[in-house]
Amino acid sequence: MSKQTLEATKKVAERLAEDVFSKGKMEVFDEIFADNYVVHNMPVPNIPGTKEGFRKLVLATRHAFPDVQVHIDDMVAEGDFAVFQDHVEATSKNDFLGVPPNGKRIAWTEIHFLRIVDGKIVEHWSNFDQFGILMQLGAIPS
Repeated sequence: MSKQTLEATKKVAERLAEDVFSKGKMEVFDEIFADNYVVHNMPVPNIPGTKEGFRKLVLATRHAFPDVQVHIDDMVAEGDFAVFQDHVEATSKNDFLGVPPNGKRIAWTEIHFLRIVDGKIVEHWSNFDQFGILMQLGAIPS
């Protein structure tokens, strides 16, 4: 367990949602992700669960949904862990992982479980409404 405060742990999680995803500040990505970062359940086929793999996912998301906004609804922290639940709103403007854009405003929910050591995310588990996203994009029937 590192010696960071719970508030510092929460701040790193907030920076992931607000600075990296919502604002697209990729310089923050390098500040908050450890080189040995592992995402344990990468939600996209053919993208590795590494720092560079997750960077690709962030860039693909921001490309497909340039106005993406992540809103943290609840967050708790304990020791080296932060968990937050959020809702996301975005407009489909470009292809998302092979799904063509439909121009519609879509929304989904997510939960992220992060292990943060010395101010950097080292492990990440997440769950989000992939089915709902694909339905809203028209990739699968509703």
